[in-house]
Amino acid sequence: MTVHLVPGQNAPLPSRELRFRAVDATPIDVSALIVDGDLRTLSADHFVFYNQRRAAGVELDADGTVRLQLDEVDAAAAAVLCVVSVDPASPNGPATLAREGLTATLADENGVPLVVFDIPLVGSEAAAICLEIYRRGTGWKVRAVGQGYDGGLAELVTRHGVEVDEPAHPVAEEVPATPGPAGIPLDPAHSFERAWMIFEDAARSAASFRSSRDYAQARLDDELSESVADPSTRNSPAVVQSQARAQGRCDALVAEAQRKFDGETAQLADELRAIDPLLPRSLATFESAAWTSPVTGSAVTDGLRLGELSAPDLGELRVPFCVHYPLGRPLWIVGDPAEAAPVVAALAARMLVASPAAAQRLEVVDLSGSLRTFTEPLGALLASPVVTSASDVTARLTALSESVDLAEMAARSGIRDAVPEPRLVILGDFPHGYGTEDAARIVHLADHGPAVGTSLIIVGDSASADSDPGVAVLERIAQQVPTSGVLTVSDPWTGNDWILTPDRLPDHPLHRASVLDSLTGQ
Repeated sequence: MTVHLVPGQNAPLPSRELRFRAVDATPIDVSALIVDGDLRTLSADHFVFYNQRRAAGVELDADGTVRLQLDEVDAAAAAVLCVVSVDPASPNGPATLAREGLTATLADENGVPLVVFDIPLVGSEAAAICLEIYRRGTGWKVRAVGQGYDGGLAELVTRHGVEVDEPAHPVAEEVPATPGPAGIPLDPAHSFERAWMIFEDAARSAASFRSSRDYAQARLDDELSESVADPSTRNSPAVVQSQARAQGRCDALVAEAQRKFDGETAQLADELRAIDPLLPRSLATFESAAWTSPVTGSAVTDGLRLGELSAPDLGELRVPFCVHYPLGRPLWIVGDPAEAAPVVAALAARMLVASPAAAQRLEVVDLSGSLRTFTEPLGALLASPVVTSASDVTARLTALSESVDLAEMAARSGIRDAVPEPRLVILGDFPHGYGTEDAARIVHLADHGPAVGTSLIIVGDSASADSDPGVAVLERIAQQVPTSGVLTVSDPWTGNDWILTPDRLPDHPLHRASVLDSLTGQ
């Protein structure tokens, strides 16, 4: 069965003989890097590309297929990175990969697709890591990566330890990889992937604990039922002793499962504490030094922290829940605007710092004034005055829609100077105070905005969804995040449910002011 992956997701591999291919609207080359646990290439001989087509267990065919024999891969290797890059031999071809249409496929030895990954790109990348095929115990798994590099193949392989004759394309104030726990480097460009690896570890640990606990309880139930099956002996001392022994076995199994789970939970908590100061601000907690230290780099990060995941039966275990960034659809913060304000502010703060090389400007509708404590300190980031009157909502939405349309036309024509600065649009108090056609305008922004750097946060309830078709469409396409109640998230590895608690801007006035000041460089 073919598995369709999203960035950060992984899947087991049932075959040890694999075929990697990729297709794109731009002429591309495929290659592979055989790397260690630090994602550093083992040697120059472990870079398989058009001028060096073979390494142990990895071979590049003339038809652009990377063939992998996993049992023959160097024993020192932790993973194989499957890569695509712009074909340098393509005459007058585009300098970047196509923004849409790049698809990677991993098939078995018979050509049967095992994994398909549609790779999201920003639009300036000349090379990208598509898939990571990595060891897990005695087996192998595949993870969807989708990490792009503006500097092309030279930059990509240099970042992974290969020395090249041609220097990599320079990137503005490149932030070097920072050693993380156990010596694992924490590259800001791979922070989202690291957060999802922690989530996966937590999910599998929790699933193992639950399975052991459920097994112990099921066996106890069976043994207790069997002990009273004979009416003539069900009240005898022997049965009481038998039941006590059964309960003891159950308690011992649960205690051992709990001991193992507590140890794994403590290890995860230690890892989270260790990497939090190293994460970019879009993924770090507001307690991280990243929010108080001067910003020294401008590397674009690939993730956005929404909050923490927990489960009632898992005690104190908390893991960050992050989504890929830029967002492909709007966020809808559902609830009373005043109650939602700290959640909106937390998300907006992280979105504003996710791409510091191309800082976003703010567009805000705030009819109730609930966002004032957030927007007033950020006047320097406002592209236009905050809309505070319902009579001005339609005009602002119309202007934003027209700006997105013009930006799309300019992008199609190759006129880069005409593309406006990225925008973060926050629409508070929705749908109250909005006109009958405004929902359609917001749908237009949601559909076309991401392609030109416009992100969207909607704040309010959805009580009008049944009567307003436009609101119903937004409710369907947006990622809803309730400020109260429960949002259940099912992890993609075990299918178990987690409860999402959205992050909020810090309550303490000085701490909150420090976070907001950092957004304007104060």
